Amino acid sequence: MEKLELMKFTRFWFPVILYSGIIFCVSSVPNVVIPLAEAQFDKVLHILGYAPFGFLVARGLGGTRPSISSKNLWMLTALAAFLYGISDEYHQSFVTGRGSGVFDIIGDTIGGVLGGYIYLLRRRKIK
Repeated sequence: MEKLELMKFTRFWFPVILYSGIIFCVSSVPNVVIPLAEAQFDKVLHILGYAPFGFLVARGLGGTRPSISSKNLWMLTALAAFLYGISDEYHQSFVTGRGSGVFDIIGDTIGGVLGGYIYLLRRRKIK
């Protein structure tokens, strides 16, 4: 990789890697008490937590592949959020006092899609 390509890759993908690490660390905290757990408030937290992830993935894709179509960018962002959500839920299944579930993965994916959509809106305004 040339130095310029490496700098571009780092600029657009390091934030994704960093935020992924933050998600992993938060998921590693045992015995978390979720407020309003009976009302499934944790699904809202999944959406809010994965929206920045989706934004950063979309930014990474858009920054390193400027010719990518909006549709493909959005679909790849959704796929990334879905797959990382699965891995996060699997990881949580080994953490004491934490659980994992399909609806959590759905919340993660919705958050990623929302973040990707926000990125696309921002990209349109800039162009």
